[in-house]
Amino acid sequence: MNGLQPSANLHFVATARLRARKLTAGFFVLGLLLTAASSGAERDAVVGAVDNAKRIAVVDQRARWAGVENDRGPVADRLPLDHLSLSLRRTPEREQAWKTLLSEQQDPTSANYQHWLTAAEIGERFGASRHDIEALSAWLHTQGLHVDGVSNSRMRIRFSGSAKDVEAAFSTELHYFGTDAQKRIANTADATIPAAFASAVQSVMGLRSIKFTPTHYASTPQSRSIGARPPQPAGTHCTGDDCEHFVFPADFAKIYNLNATNLQGIDGSGQTIAIVGRSRIYDPDIANFQSLTGLPARSTNVIVPPGALDPGPPASTCSDTGTPSCTKPDDMVNEQFEATLDVQRAGSVAPGAAIDLIVAKDTDTANGVQLAIEYAIDTTPLPAHVLSISYLSCEADNSIGVVQSIDELFTQAAAEGISVFVASGDSGAAGCVDHTQAPPASQSLGTNTLCSSGAVTCVGGTQFADTAQPALYWSQSNSSHYLSALGYIPEGAWNEPQNDSGVTRMGATGGGVSLYVAKPSWQVGIGVPGNQGRYTPDVSFLASQHDAYIACFAAQKGSCAVSAGSFSFLLAAGTSASAPSMAGVAALLNQKIGAPQANLNPRLYALAANPANRVFHDATLASSGVADCLLAIPSLCNNSTPGPSGLAGGLQGFTLDTGYDRATGLGSLDVGNLLAQWNVSQNGAVKLNQRGLSGTWANPSTDGQGFVTEVAPDVFGAGTGLFFAGWYTYDVTAAGGQRWYTIQGAVGAGSSASLPIYLTQGGSFDSALATTTHPIGAATVQFSDCSHGVLNYHFDDRSHPDGTIPLTRLLPNLGCSPSGGTSIAPEYLLGGTWADVSNSGQGLVFDLSSLSAGNILF
Repeated sequence: MNGLQPSANLHFVATARLRARKLTAGFFVLGLLLTAASSGAERDAVVGAVDNAKRIAVVDQRARWAGVENDRGPVADRLPLDHLSLSLRRTPEREQAWKTLLSEQQDPTSANYQHWLTAAEIGERFGASRHDIEALSAWLHTQGLHVDGVSNSRMRIRFSGSAKDVEAAFSTELHYFGTDAQKRIANTADATIPAAFASAVQSVMGLRSIKFTPTHYASTPQSRSIGARPPQPAGTHCTGDDCEHFVFPADFAKIYNLNATNLQGIDGSGQTIAIVGRSRIYDPDIANFQSLTGLPARSTNVIVPPGALDPGPPASTCSDTGTPSCTKPDDMVNEQFEATLDVQRAGSVAPGAAIDLIVAKDTDTANGVQLAIEYAIDTTPLPAHVLSISYLSCEADNSIGVVQSIDELFTQAAAEGISVFVASGDSGAAGCVDHTQAPPASQSLGTNTLCSSGAVTCVGGTQFADTAQPALYWSQSNSSHYLSALGYIPEGAWNEPQNDSGVTRMGATGGGVSLYVAKPSWQVGIGVPGNQGRYTPDVSFLASQHDAYIACFAAQKGSCAVSAGSFSFLLAAGTSASAPSMAGVAALLNQKIGAPQANLNPRLYALAANPANRVFHDATLASSGVADCLLAIPSLCNNSTPGPSGLAGGLQGFTLDTGYDRATGLGSLDVGNLLAQWNVSQNGAVKLNQRGLSGTWANPSTDGQGFVTEVAPDVFGAGTGLFFAGWYTYDVTAAGGQRWYTIQGAVGAGSSASLPIYLTQGGSFDSALATTTHPIGAATVQFSDCSHGVLNYHFDDRSHPDGTIPLTRLLPNLGCSPSGGTSIAPEYLLGGTWADVSNSGQGLVFDLSSLSAGNILF
């Protein structure tokens, strides 16, 4: 390898300088943290006297949309406010113990692997102390507010009261903002609380309305006859040579390999999928859908959480005239279609699973979506171990407090064994634009608040690239249950910037990076753009109106009931269809494995690291069929958006790429291969905490640039070691002279870790000239086996673009094993970091290896 040439050796000697004293200090600080983390004992965060006159602000509690230009005046003093809550903090010891548990639940070598907890167990072991809850509850009572309950997780205190008392308690006014049709409540200043509660309270939830929007598209009613001709309106409907393609459950199963041999008998039986909604459904819609498509008849269990407002009976008819009408439904009918679509999609992928539809109606002071989510996660016993949410709330329209509170709730779900799936959104990269409105002149990047949590699998949308040669992918006739798909169809990003009349509109897969949530350690791989934050989506399924899903919905004249030889239906699209489809896949997975799998993301990204398993259909520039991809023009190769008057002039989003991208994530799934590969080699995942990963690693396609690593296992205690890498490349054009980099930090039993990048400057051969070292970025490392890995990097000062480096071991493996348990040859122990500590820590990193031709020192 070029990396072993003499010039490369000399190059590395110059770049492998390290500061031994700095490294030693790192050992000491991390050691203290890890010692403290071993204890999750209950400790009080409220320790001083509660003085209501000494207050602190709960920062970032004002909404972006609540500006003076939208102010419509104060709310009435007597307005009753309910479903408010104090979102609580853990003590540092319990927070560290909580993070350790979450990691161990995903580690096949841990005794806590897939040992899921109840909400009450989480509260007892990791929640706020009883003293703190009593102190906060007592203070709420003194403010004239009513404590309605404490979450089982002991991380939220629910309360209610009049607007006047709420304003007095938190020293802020509450006003209406927006128009009469979209009127929302928000606080006009940051809420404040007594300073004694600073370490106990993270945020005050409910002082402003959170707007959740369903993410779907529906067509006008379609009608087809079923007479002497082959059954229509099947997956294919042709008039002469002009054919339309609709996706029935049989088509979805054919395209995404739900008919694989290893799936025989796997239909979701014994599993329950919970779906969040704001409307009841019309039962005949589900029955007609199941009958038409050949699915077994199953009823849907509707749950209204205690204390929530029942949305009322569903609609079953519509009017051809007036407003609302069959073609222009009102908000409640739209909500009903959302719930109906979600039930039909999840139930068609996992027809043997039970479906719980958890519904709550919005009020001026309560958000139905949030109430339904909290019920699904904090109730004992759990309604379901799979949760699907097809709603969006723009992250930039919410504060960090809201995002952190929602993230905490979804993390609780993961610890309980719940797999959560959320639609990424339907406005492309402009996640804060209402997808039902015309494209505005001003657009900005945004993502779905509900997707920001790393405990959620965010599901984007793809579009079939089948228009050039449809005969390759669709039959012109239909077989049993309206099957017409011939197999997998190449996919691009879902992006439909114009309607049938050529008018621009929003309609594309959402994706981007969170403003508030850090990138999870498992989110690594080819294409992951860096370390800016949590990237979305994670995976995708079909979401386009081109080749849309069939849906049965009587409230818009699409009941699917056969009458006089014909039946009518609707066509559905949007990431609202993608998320429940993925929820159905999770139900199949849970049945196949025989246990809930909770947060699927760590395993999904690990599987994506080895394309040979064929788990993912990677949507790329090539698969999109777009010959000349222009980011400024929305198309199947990106999730850019149009402008108000044409394709150009919108927002530049993200292009498809090999591996991960912010339009389709890792791609769509081959479900048969996913289930076959889920547990393969999982118990042999390569652990970072082992000396066998020490050595030289490089990207062979870039002339041997890479790293010399040293791993000191268990140096911080059992299970936690030090990973150190000297990066043998440097920037000769940087301001202030050459820049040398190292990557170092604590690693545990997992196969990936996010670590700081340090910049070292100064130093000279055989000189006492001091070096300076400080953090300048972050890198995530992951090893798929003992000879291959990948590193993603991000520099905070933007001195280099974010990037990904595939790593290959240059010298033979002398002791690495998946579990890290292989003994090490004595001579290999001489490898590592060596320095003259009296000379500012300048020195060398050695890698020793034995070959049949002799020993090698590098």
